[in-house]
Amino acid sequence: MRATKETKNIDSRNAEKRVVRKGKERERTTAENVPALSRATVAPTSKEGIQPWNWCSLADPRVSKQAVVFTKDAKYFFVPASSSVKIYSSVTGKVVSTLRSHSHTSGGSSDRITCLMINPSNSFQLITGSEDGILRLWDFIDVVLLRSIDVGHPISHLCGHKEMEDQVFVISRKPSKSGNEEGSVAMRVSLRVTTASIREPIQKSTEISILGKIRSPVGMGISPSGKWLIIAGGTKIYVAQTSGPKSGLTKFACSDTLTCLALHPTEDWFATGDDLGQIRLWYCLRDDLTFEKASRDKSAPTTTFHWHAHAVQALEFTPNGAYLLSGGEESVLVIWQLHSGKKEFVPRVGAPIQTISIYDAGDGGHEQEYALGLNDGTIAFIRSGTLKLSRTIARVKLEPPYFTSNSPIPIFMHPRSRNLFLPSSHPSSLQVYSPSSSSLLLELEVSPSNRVSRPYAKPLEPCRVSLIAVSECGRWLGTIDSRDGSAEGFGLETCLRIWHWDETDQLWSLNTRVDQPHGSHPVNSLAFSPAAPDQDLMLASTGDDNHIKTWCLRTTPRKDEHIVNWVLRSTFSYRNQRPTQALWSPDGTVLAVAQTSCVTLWTVKTNTMFATLTSGEINPINRMAFTGRNGRYVCVATHSAFALFDLLRIEVAYTFKSRQGIRGLFAWTGSDTFAISREPWKVYASEQSVRSETIFSFFSISSATPTSQRNIPHALRECIAWQPQQPGLDGKLGFVAVTLEGSLIHIGDEDIQNHEASEDPRSLGDTTGTPAQPTLFQDIFGKSAILESSSLAPQTTSKTSSDLGSQPGLDLGILDGPSHLLPPASVLFESLITSMLQRGGKPEPPVAEIPTVVGNQMDVDVSEPPNHPRAMGRKVTDKEVDELVDLFGDPSFRVPQQNVQKLNVPAPQKSQKHPELNGKPQANGLTNGHHTIVEAPTFKPNGIHKRTKTVDNSELSSPPSQIPMPTIGKKRKKALMA
Repeated sequence: MRATKETKNIDSRNAEKRVVRKGKERERTTAENVPALSRATVAPTSKEGIQPWNWCSLADPRVSKQAVVFTKDAKYFFVPASSSVKIYSSVTGKVVSTLRSHSHTSGGSSDRITCLMINPSNSFQLITGSEDGILRLWDFIDVVLLRSIDVGHPISHLCGHKEMEDQVFVISRKPSKSGNEEGSVAMRVSLRVTTASIREPIQKSTEISILGKIRSPVGMGISPSGKWLIIAGGTKIYVAQTSGPKSGLTKFACSDTLTCLALHPTEDWFATGDDLGQIRLWYCLRDDLTFEKASRDKSAPTTTFHWHAHAVQALEFTPNGAYLLSGGEESVLVIWQLHSGKKEFVPRVGAPIQTISIYDAGDGGHEQEYALGLNDGTIAFIRSGTLKLSRTIARVKLEPPYFTSNSPIPIFMHPRSRNLFLPSSHPSSLQVYSPSSSSLLLELEVSPSNRVSRPYAKPLEPCRVSLIAVSECGRWLGTIDSRDGSAEGFGLETCLRIWHWDETDQLWSLNTRVDQPHGSHPVNSLAFSPAAPDQDLMLASTGDDNHIKTWCLRTTPRKDEHIVNWVLRSTFSYRNQRPTQALWSPDGTVLAVAQTSCVTLWTVKTNTMFATLTSGEINPINRMAFTGRNGRYVCVATHSAFALFDLLRIEVAYTFKSRQGIRGLFAWTGSDTFAISREPWKVYASEQSVRSETIFSFFSISSATPTSQRNIPHALRECIAWQPQQPGLDGKLGFVAVTLEGSLIHIGDEDIQNHEASEDPRSLGDTTGTPAQPTLFQDIFGKSAILESSSLAPQTTSKTSSDLGSQPGLDLGILDGPSHLLPPASVLFESLITSMLQRGGKPEPPVAEIPTVVGNQMDVDVSEPPNHPRAMGRKVTDKEVDELVDLFGDPSFRVPQQNVQKLNVPAPQKSQKHPELNGKPQANGLTNGHHTIVEAPTFKPNGIHKRTKTVDNSELSSPPSQIPMPTIGKKRKKALMA
């Protein structure tokens, strides 16, 4: 058929559009006007040589609406977290394993897990559904991914029954023809895969049948008998037969919008909650139920309960079916007794209730508990007998409105413990999170704020924590919180708070508060010096008032104690230029201050400036970092270029300009490598989907050419360098970042969650030297002795005790920090024990034969020495002996003797406790930031002597020579003589 003239014109216009579109894309990547730099290297605009980088999600701001799922024995439970499933121990509440569904290098957040369930046919398997439309079948004992079945559309709900083997029902969101609105479809999917796709990474199901369309589904389940499939959505209840789902769905109408669904565990009826706070019990599952595709909505007999003032968010029956649990925005758990309608309450659970599950071991040894999934991500356990809160499992709380605002996100990593300081669910609070154990260590309310405002009124502006700094020893925490009170006529309110870690109470206590540290101007930088002793510790701050201030510790003696607090030490500036960042050198002797057009280097002890680093093209300066193994170099960056300065020569080593904007500058302790992050790229995966990517470029101090370039499928809001456990390991560099969506992720090749068997199941065969992590099977039954002996067999080298503490990565000083900053024991155990308990070297020569010893006309025979030689122990050096002598010669190990002779002390009361040596434990003599003088304890004898006529010196031990014997009075002598 010949093409008409009109068709040719349309094709030509489309071709012109494609040419114009390609030209704009080419201009977007190449046409940037960047000022020329002297001796500068220009970054290539092509994306060739950029490799995808591994990443994993640490926390997700969106709390899943999937309830906690317990294993059959209730020893473990599963919690979806972004694109992974964390397996918790029901007893300890710690993460024991992780199932990761994404391939670490693809995808963004499209693979977020939305639903999961235990396989009804195999209690050791887990089935998950995600937003990428993939059903995954897991063996969670061995952490192995068995199957990945493509459904075709995002999955929102999932259910199954033991009567239907290898079959599940799912609800997927299917876009409409217009592409704007989404509709949901209920389907039956077979877990069996086709022969042609069995070896593919994503398999195809042998059967997928569509049941019908669903509007706004909120819940789905199968009746206990396995006959009925029930779906709640919108204002309707959809019922289908599981034996013949193709017959259609029967609809039952409801007057209000449904919000949740729960099925009775033993009988064929169910309960729903709506947005008005009502609970309905439905009795519509009958054998004479008719199924007509074009039938009208039917009505069903129901029973209504009502207490909630807001929408009912969660419903769950107890295992015996006698009680119904409900929860919602009131943060109150309501327990309904079904046969009488009576109710009990558990108020103030901490946050609005989103999900409810039952923890029931079924063995009679553990009390039944109710697991509540709260709106802030916390899992609270309520005892069914006492209705009291037994324990909570807190997770990272990331508030999406906080991250979508324009305010800065404070994030700090303590280099020794590798714990993260993050903002909490409220802008005026902080939280300390341990990525290695996936646990929230503590929360700190920096600035008390009123979190409740009047209804229908403008919300109150809260105080926001904008800067965080932690000392290297981990005992001091500095925060900057500010509030814009211009609407109330107060202006900008800024406060510097310095906190001290209380070893006794295990919490942060406020030590010093400074209001308006830089006047009415905001503070833009805060940093502690890396010095370890407290007397040499200093804090530097910079502000928009063009001043740099240093703060130091001051000790004030009082009656029985010494009070330690922080005071202003010095204030200085340079040519009235605005400082943007203050940074200490690794040895703490130099303070570098980045200003508008230069970097000034200061000797803080004398408050003198000894050098200025300038480059005419690097202006204005907004980022700075020390790099090099000894901190010899300083890298200074602008939005489009950076320069590397050599501090010994005080000159520019090289410069680099980027055609794409520089977003961040990062350096690692003891490494010659540093990195920059570029502005996010926009990648058009298809005509309708656009994905952002962030590119990292790595550089060495010796060359201006990038050594490598990596990318991740996320646009980042904030990013910091993840310091390795062993400084100087360039192969394990990484980042911790917050994405634009508010997710907390780790970027890099190192598995920071080293306590888990949480690697991607497809990489379990990797034996690149990384120690194998215990699986869930090993957590239940223990590690195999055969595997342990085989793994230890190649280790035949030994080291002397002189190498103790000098092993690579073994820093004994890490044990001096506070307990909340110590890494988990699993991190320290292997390196510490291996350095102390090494295998012996050469075997000891055979022991010579000992002759028979004769004495007092009695023969004493000594047994013959064994045929096999004894293993030689390690040689104890003089250095180690001297260390032990100094340790036990310390006065703290000896009882003071100056007050021993004080015998005339009144007898202690029964309630009086003996004083402990050196009092309660303290950190360097500090409690709440104060020095406390501790007096030496004295002996307190009983003071009561028994009346005895004779004293046997062989039975009674003699008193110490320095303690005199008590004298006997005249009356007592007469009593003894009588």
